[in-house]
Amino acid sequence: MALAVRDVSISFGGVVAVKGMGLDISEGEIVGLIGPNGAGKTTFINCIAGTYQPSSGTVAWQGRELRGLAPHAVIRQGVARTFQNVASLHDLTVLDIVKLGAGARGGASPRDAARAFVRGEAELEAELHEAVLGPLRLSPIAAQPIQTLSYGLRKAVDLARALASRPRLLLLDEPVAGLTAQEGRQMAGVIREVRDRTRCAVLMVEHKMDVVMSTCDRIAVMAAGAKIFEGTGAEVQADPEVRRVYLGEP
Repeated sequence: MALAVRDVSISFGGVVAVKGMGLDISEGEIVGLIGPNGAGKTTFINCIAGTYQPSSGTVAWQGRELRGLAPHAVIRQGVARTFQNVASLHDLTVLDIVKLGAGARGGASPRDAARAFVRGEAELEAELHEAVLGPLRLSPIAAQPIQTLSYGLRKAVDLARALASRPRLLLLDEPVAGLTAQEGRQMAGVIREVRDRTRCAVLMVEHKMDVVMSTCDRIAVMAAGAKIFEGTGAEVQADPEVRRVYLGEP
C-alpha cells in the first residue's frame, strides 16, 4: 500500500472529530471520501497532511510514518493537497503561485537540486507551462493576478500549485465545489488524466456524487467521525446504511 492509515483519532475541546479511522490507498488509485457535512472528512485529510496531529493512530506513507511531521515536512515526502476555500493571495500571479508549489518539491538528489538552482527561471517556467499550466488550460492567464480570476479558475490554480510539487499522493478537498457542471466535468477529467500520467495516489473529498462515481476507483463513507462503509460506487449506492446516513432515506 502507498498509504496505510490505521486507527486515527482526534478531538477538539472534548468533541471527537475523527474516531478510529483507517484507510488504504494504492499507487495509481483514486479513492473518494464522502459523507454528510460534519462527518470529519476534512479533519481526516488534515491529519494526513500534518495540519492536525492525531491523538492516536498511524499514518504510514510508503512505509514512513507521517504522524508528528509538520505540513512542510509532509510535502517533502511527496504528499500535496488542495484546499476547500481558495485564498486570493493578494497580487500574486497564477505563475507565481504555481512556482510556490514547485519550490516545495521533495526527494531530489543533491545533483538534481544543484541543477535546479542554476538552470534559471526561464527553464522552470517553461517546464511548468508544459507539465502543469498547459494541461489545466491556465497558460493564457499565467501572468494574471489570482484575485482577478473566477472561483472556478482559482480552484484550477490551487490544483496546479499542488501538482507543481510532483506529488506521489494528492489530497483533494472538494475540488469541484462551487464550480459549474461543465467546470466540474473538466476538473474531474484533469484529475483522472493526472493519475493516468503520473500514477500518483489520490484521496478526494467531494459532495458531488456524479463526479465521485465517474472519477473514483473506490469510495469510503464517513459519518460522525468514523468510516461506516467502503466499496465500489455501485456497492456504496446499494448499501442501506449509507443511503440512510448520507442520503437521508428511512
